[in-house]
Amino acid sequence: MDRACALTIPQAGKGFAGAAVTWREKPCGERAREIWGVRKITGFRSCFPIDCFFLDKAMAPVAEKTQAAPATHKQPSRKGKKAWRKNVDITELQEGVEDVRDQIIQGGVLTERPADELFVTDIKGSDSVQADFNKRHKPLKADEIIAQRSKVPAVDSRKRKADGIATGSSKRNKNGTFVSHKDLQHLRSVANSGGAQTDIIKATESADHDPWGMEPLPQDPRFSFIPEKKAKVAPKTLKYAPISLAANGKPFAAVPKPSAGKSYNPTFEDWDAHVTKVGEREVAAERKRLQEAQEEHDRLEKALAEAARPEPSTDDEYQSAYESEWEGIQSEAEDSGAVTKKRPERKTPSQRNKIKRRKELEHKAKWDKQMKKKEEQLERVKEIALQLAEKERLLAEQKALQPAGAGAEADVDAEINDEDENEVLRRRNLGKHAVPDAPLEVVLADELQDSLRALRPEGNLLKDRYRNMLLNGKLETRRTMQHKKPKREVTEKWSYKDWKLR
Repeated sequence: MDRACALTIPQAGKGFAGAAVTWREKPCGERAREIWGVRKITGFRSCFPIDCFFLDKAMAPVAEKTQAAPATHKQPSRKGKKAWRKNVDITELQEGVEDVRDQIIQGGVLTERPADELFVTDIKGSDSVQADFNKRHKPLKADEIIAQRSKVPAVDSRKRKADGIATGSSKRNKNGTFVSHKDLQHLRSVANSGGAQTDIIKATESADHDPWGMEPLPQDPRFSFIPEKKAKVAPKTLKYAPISLAANGKPFAAVPKPSAGKSYNPTFEDWDAHVTKVGEREVAAERKRLQEAQEEHDRLEKALAEAARPEPSTDDEYQSAYESEWEGIQSEAEDSGAVTKKRPERKTPSQRNKIKRRKELEHKAKWDKQMKKKEEQLERVKEIALQLAEKERLLAEQKALQPAGAGAEADVDAEINDEDENEVLRRRNLGKHAVPDAPLEVVLADELQDSLRALRPEGNLLKDRYRNMLLNGKLETRRTMQHKKPKREVTEKWSYKDWKLR
């Protein structure tokens, strides 16, 4: 580290005001001092090195000649913060300040100026690079011909035949009233051929025929009574957009967004939620199937019980039994099975009043039930109206937050993704059959793989696309039918009945 101190050297020469001594480590390992002098030149001071000598060799003889008191520490201590601030090196800061001043003079600080003032986008390219490329890759002749885009036509140097009519160079041509034989022939050809009207094209609103269509076949007058076959006309509904099978009328996405639980490496929460959702759906479907099977079983048992019950006797049986009694041929078995019909008795006023009160109560209960159902529907309408109002408010807030031009891309309710696939479909399907259920796509815990090579593909893209088109109403639901052989009937020809008159 350098150390400096003030020193007055009057023997250094005329014009020196003083000098500064700098202590510095020399490469040879000896300590030396460089004396810097300050010279007064035309009112200015200049610093320059005076001499450099070795301390060990130069200071020894001086110490022998002059004997003085030991030096005392007159300078203050350098251990305080004041000395640190005084002797701190601020060269780097001064250089930075000067650099900023130069930048301000040149137009502004670089860090504050915009990028357009500092950088330029080179869209032209380097001419030398293009020249080197053209030397190595010679363009094709076809490209050169195509690149010729001049609007000035090329000079045609070919000789062409004249029209064979010679024009005379007489004084009559200079009068202005003389018409040459060449011009006369041209005018006659135009007048005779009607070329004056060929340049006029009359446009009509509707075309009479299709110039590129097929020509109609000539019709034989013998078959004029046969009506012509009408051309197939596309139905009007073909121009309309397909109607989605969703209950809310929204179309399904062409490529639905899969849930996070269907990933090949999902998180445990997403996978567990997906498996739970699919499991609940399958359990509900199985319960519904078992309930329908139980109802069908009960229906069959009831039908069998009704079939096993003996049929009651009718009036005809009573009449036949009555006649057989008079005839004297009634048996004991028939007598035991005979049932007499109960004679209707006249109701008392109390019974009639009781029946009337019961009917009034039933009518009132039915009326109350209808009114209650109507009130529930009204409450449901109010709830739906509130939901729609809330939905419209949220949509308005989303559109207000969206930037300009992003309305079509950020339409959340435009399509239904895979997350909302289990919503209720409408009752009326496009076809006689119902839409097939989506295949079960779930991976169990032991089937999860940690490598892409061991993955097993799930689902079928063709079937998914077909079902998506069914849900969007683009196709009609159908079922595969077994091929049936055509029925053939064997008949005998009665050819002898075909009379031919000759």
